[in-house]
Amino acid sequence: MRAVKVLSVCGSGTVSSAMLSSKLEDVLAEHGYKMESTEVAPGGVELAVANGGYDLIAYTSPVDDIYGIPVLNATGFLVGINEDEFVEELLAVLSKLDLG
Repeated sequence: MRAVKVLSVCGSGTVSSAMLSSKLEDVLAEHGYKMESTEVAPGGVELAVANGGYDLIAYTSPVDDIYGIPVLNATGFLVGINEDEFVEELLAVLSKLDLG
């Protein structure tokens, strides 16, 4: 199984998105997935998606849902609010991906 490719987005593309990537990687590992991630600011999403072949976008700063891949609001997940609901949504998205 190939790694899940996640684009993590926060306001500056550094601190919060790196923390989000780390937390996502831990959760995905618990469920048997490997993950590759890239962190960007909202202004870098379009170029990253065009060049990256990402499976999903997880964000803490708003991102348009126009890229043809799942876009998940991870703000609550990052700060510990409604984590279980976010993980359920994430796993539902992953169950629909071809990771073979």
